[in-house]
Amino acid sequence: MSKRHSFVFPRTVLLIEIDRRCLFTDCTARNFVGLTKAESRCYYGFECQRCGRWNNDQLSEKDVPEWWCEITEGKTQ
Repeated sequence: MSKRHSFVFPRTVLLIEIDRRCLFTDCTARNFVGLTKAESRCYYGFECQRCGRWNNDQLSEKDVPEWWCEITEGKTQ
């Protein structure tokens, strides 16, 4: 009898999807970044999907108004 192989994909619920533009003037591509609650706590930027360069960024209360207190809990501002 052969062993049955399977793939396991852990599931995480997305908290938010943010819309950002690449900050480099020769690119300015639109990027959609999906974040879970855990990822949103340590979010500090994204890699542009078009040019591949790093963009420093941070979330604001406007991005996640209903979760802002929970996400920023324990952070120094």
